Amino acid sequence: MQLLFGGNWLHRFEGRLRLWATKPLSVWLLTPLRTLAWGGVHLHRHLRPQPPAPLPVPIISIGNLVLGGTGKTPLTQWLCERLKAIGERPAILSPLPKDADEVQEHHLFAPVYSGRDRVASALQALADGATVLVLDDGFQYRRLCRDVDIVLWDATNWLHPANPFLREPLTALRRATAIVLSRLDAVTRKVAENLRDELNRWSGTEKVVAAFSYEPLPVAMKEAPKQVIAVTSVANPLYFVHTAKKAGFEVLTLICFPDHYPFTLSDAAWVIQQAKRVGAQAVLVTKKDAVKWRDVWQSKLPLVTLTIQLHWWWGEERLWEIVASRLPRKGGALA
Repeated sequence: MQLLFGGNWLHRFEGRLRLWATKPLSVWLLTPLRTLAWGGVHLHRHLRPQPPAPLPVPIISIGNLVLGGTGKTPLTQWLCERLKAIGERPAILSPLPKDADEVQEHHLFAPVYSGRDRVASALQALADGATVLVLDDGFQYRRLCRDVDIVLWDATNWLHPANPFLREPLTALRRATAIVLSRLDAVTRKVAENLRDELNRWSGTEKVVAAFSYEPLPVAMKEAPKQVIAVTSVANPLYFVHTAKKAGFEVLTLICFPDHYPFTLSDAAWVIQQAKRVGAQAVLVTKKDAVKWRDVWQSKLPLVTLTIQLHWWWGEERLWEIVASRLPRKGGALA
């Protein structure tokens, strides 16, 4: 499989840098810079303390400890569906701008309030009638009190204090209410067991409660193409290829754009050129990226969306029990 990077020269450099940063040599160079950044954040919080604001409704945070995606978007949507099923009115607080891909996808499941100031977003959501607030990518956001802190850990990530992509030390897992493993199908059972033990050790107790992966849904086409190029702007493009292969696709080329990248007409023309060069029958994209491609795609070459659903390996109901235990009682029974 050929690997290409899209965008301008800076985006292509960023993609190669992220790939290089997974090599052992990079740890010696990037880890000190990461630790220096931690110190800057700690100093800022010390000099400008902002006590967390309590609110009269439950706040459930879904976040992670590593830069990049870990499955927060589908888990947030799963949570909103479960909350609506028991009569709650969830609202999602996102740090991303209103036109971001994830925000547009979230709108299918619950009202979304965008912006860096999530205290202001929370107050607006309450004024609009929300009964539960879901803090998307909220583990490092300290300005709101939360009732449940769910932390996702991508099973393909390196679980080690020297990981250069850690947002904060592994000891921060002690703040978590529950830890959920994602992309479990990409590792062996032994690796998964070791991850579970190590995460529990770092969190100080048995906090790993659930695990899931992505299950591809059938592609609705009369003659579904088999040979494709995969184009993605997600943080873990190799897992996208892994899921595409589970769906029966043969990925000839993988083109990686930066996370949340806004595709242009010139990007579309370049992608089509690459597809024709390798003889691909279609271009395969994620559901999140498909929203952005629709405005710029001007080719007869099929643009196929790989739609996924969560496949729980274990712990779905245990995770829900933890969330439900923090919700107000309705009619004398636990929600």
